Amino acid sequence: MHSYAKIFFVLCIIFTLIFFPWEVIFVSEDELEDSSVTRSDFQKSEETNNQSQEEGHQWSGYKVKHILLYEVPPWMKTVLLAPTDKKCIVTSDKNYLPQIENFDALLFSGQHRWSVEENFPKVRSPHQLYVFVDLECPLMSFHEFSVDPQKEIYNLTMTYRRDSDIYWPYGFITDRNISYQSEAEEPNWMNPVFNDEYDPALLERIRSKNRTAAWSVSNCYAHSQRTYLAQALQKVIDVDIYGKCGPLKCPRNMSEDCYEHVDQEYFFYLSFENSLCKDYLTEKVFNIMRYSVVPVVYGGANYSQHLPPHSYINANDFDTATDLANYLTYLRSNITAYVQYFWWKKYYKTIVSGKIYNNLCDKLHDLPDNHTGKFYDNIKTWWEKDQCTNSRRIHFV
Repeated sequence: MHSYAKIFFVLCIIFTLIFFPWEVIFVSEDELEDSSVTRSDFQKSEETNNQSQEEGHQWSGYKVKHILLYEVPPWMKTVLLAPTDKKCIVTSDKNYLPQIENFDALLFSGQHRWSVEENFPKVRSPHQLYVFVDLECPLMSFHEFSVDPQKEIYNLTMTYRRDSDIYWPYGFITDRNISYQSEAEEPNWMNPVFNDEYDPALLERIRSKNRTAAWSVSNCYAHSQRTYLAQALQKVIDVDIYGKCGPLKCPRNMSEDCYEHVDQEYFFYLSFENSLCKDYLTEKVFNIMRYSVVPVVYGGANYSQHLPPHSYINANDFDTATDLANYLTYLRSNITAYVQYFWWKKYYKTIVSGKIYNNLCDKLHDLPDNHTGKFYDNIKTWWEKDQCTNSRRIHFV
């Protein structure tokens, strides 16, 4: 009798170990509906678990802002997906949050056919910001504007223009003695300080140069007609052209090795823009200003707002290409006059790429949680009207 009792007891234990856990796990549909824990609670729990894996994104108890790169080109993703601070999360994953309308801001680039109405999200939160973003000028961004441009879609603009809600320059010059300065701050340049005390290494590098000017370009038929200006200069001085529009080869993105080569060999670099548009000065200027080469600029920007005085040569300050070429020849033969174009390096530094995501993030946090946002009445007018010109002061003769 005792043996049967032992066997029964062992079977009960085995039954409990095997089947009891499954009874807990497999809750019936009815039991789930009747319980105080709903499906959405399970979903929230899963989201909480995901957030717990992102402790670095928590910020002093405030709500973290989520920014979605809804439609931007790959190169822009590379820039904007750089590590951010804890106040914002930037992603190109449209499924990062349960619904598109959960994002605080969506970015749309002019480099894609986002202007087609069906390409916009079908649902939009009243507190969600749509951001018009572009680094190309209106003449190069190829907008279709098949959506009614007067339709109130965009709340913010993020471009190279100084009047944008979020200023996104290709670079900027800031005081060497401070850790940070807003790109959008109006510069208060000091007057040039010329003296005989220049870095010996700088003087040695200048004396070793043996070519006048270099230019790297891939678009030979730009709106600015810059190729004709370069060709006019070539009639008077040596201008070596790299890229698709010339016989010399250098990586299109101008690698560090290529810049070093220009730094060693050339007195000047032609920082010619593809279009003559307000505030439009690109990496062609800021990259070369990190080296001991004087940029010769040609564009539509007011360069005095962006660059220190006597740190560049503006082609539009000359009547003709011949006048410009003669001045470059004079500087090449007069080291004392040439080296004065580097006076500013003692006081300022060049920042090639600003932390644009911080600017956008700060803008989002400056707004109240229940904001509805302003709207641009006509984004096409804002973007294109009176921004670019075909007129120039310098004559290509």
